[in-house]
Amino acid sequence: MGSHKTGQRETTKSRIQTVAEIEREYPDEWVLLEITRDRKHHHRIAGRLLAHSRDRADLNEAYHQFRGDHPDTRVYQFFTGGEKIPEGVVVIL
Repeated sequence: MGSHKTGQRETTKSRIQTVAEIEREYPDEWVLLEITRDRKHHHRIAGRLLAHSRDRADLNEAYHQFRGDHPDTRVYQFFTGGEKIPEGVVVIL
């Protein structure tokens, strides 16, 4: 727990942290977060860390297990580092 190993899954009830705190603690990783406080601004969202990894696919098992046990709880998956959208790239949704 608390290491930067690929596919690291939190096995104990994690402390509540803001997204900004998690971004500093787990740079350049994908994170799965149980939302405990929602705000309009991304960095002010807070929650409990469920899993983190450098490979996004590693979060799938933790997501499905948590969702199965807590179907009504909101989760948030995000990448903590680098440019989200490279300069000069246009995203069309």
